[in-house]
Amino acid sequence: MRRNRVIYYCFCILAVILASFYGGPVSYSILFGLLLIAPVSYIYLLVVFLLFKIYQVVQSKHITAYEPVEYYFVLQNEYLMNFCHIRTTMYSTFSYIEKMPEDKEYELLPYESARYETRLICRYRGEYKVGIRKITITDYLKLFSITYHVPEPISAVVSPRIVKLTSLRAQTDALLSSYKEKSGMQQDFDASVREYVPGDPVKGIHQKLTARTGKLMSRLRIGEERQGIAIFLDTDRISDDEYVYIPVENKCLETVLAVANYYASLAIPSVCRYYRVGAENASEPGCGLNEAACTGSRDMERFHAQISAIPFRNDDASRRAALMMSEDPVFRSSLMVFMVITGSSRELNETLNTFFKSGTPCVIYYIGYEPDTAGIITFPGQTVTAVHPEDELAKVL
Repeated sequence: MRRNRVIYYCFCILAVILASFYGGPVSYSILFGLLLIAPVSYIYLLVVFLLFKIYQVVQSKHITAYEPVEYYFVLQNEYLMNFCHIRTTMYSTFSYIEKMPEDKEYELLPYESARYETRLICRYRGEYKVGIRKITITDYLKLFSITYHVPEPISAVVSPRIVKLTSLRAQTDALLSSYKEKSGMQQDFDASVREYVPGDPVKGIHQKLTARTGKLMSRLRIGEERQGIAIFLDTDRISDDEYVYIPVENKCLETVLAVANYYASLAIPSVCRYYRVGAENASEPGCGLNEAACTGSRDMERFHAQISAIPFRNDDASRRAALMMSEDPVFRSSLMVFMVITGSSRELNETLNTFFKSGTPCVIYYIGYEPDTAGIITFPGQTVTAVHPEDELAKVL
């Protein structure tokens, strides 16, 4: 386009020189003709801008990250005028379109439409715009163009995916043996009950409570003090820029789901605890450590929905949550603790020291673009792993 514009300006200069030195109807006709090209091109662009129609549809606005969904858009010309040199630009930071040709230009004859069917893939959890971001229209001679943003872009609500792991780098042999040992310690049952977990003895099912609630309920065995794993999720937002915090938060939730799903496949229940502010004042009800529990593989769908809805806020929540962890009975009674964090603090190190003294193994996953693990004090039995937002969890965890 720049080359065409330079050529046009050169012709205009030559026409001015020709008219100045020679005059006459021919030279002036050429000059006026060239000078009229610019306003006519702008008028054409304005008309196309006002008359041009675009429609785009995505199969579902509730999407799982990296799960393709059907998507199509239609460029429509409903008038007796030829529309040429129309180019679409897509949102590409958080999502992408499969097999979408770059810099493809469409030309629409009168009453003609162009339809493009493909699939849309979102990369991260969150709510953001997808599909066509803007339209660029160029005149016939490719001298000028006009660009405008789509007035009604598609907003998608994306859930994190569940990454299936076949193993974890963390030493889990002791955890598994301890779980099996404690599960088989006693044949007597306590009065306490919980939802049935695959692997529980059938004779431990609480028949009356199961019939009343409609869910399989199992009585706890005496001596079953430590059962399952606990996961702490840091919900502190690291930035106000969505291009920075969305990939990090997505990776945090993916990590929680991957760990919980791995242990669910081994019939080991897990509990995720996270800090959530229920009101502007952190001292009001609704603030504190909230819980999402996964009792087994059949419970993953509900657990996934709960984890996907966890909000992140820039309110220094991680420090308050770290102080609560050391006193939380869920972490004290777990066989193993996993921490998914986005920053270190003095309170976190104090909590790690408490877990070390109580003999609770701890694995810390530090999510960030340049995670500084040096600020985390590691004690025997505890490991720290740095995870970049673009890392593949199957290789890192």
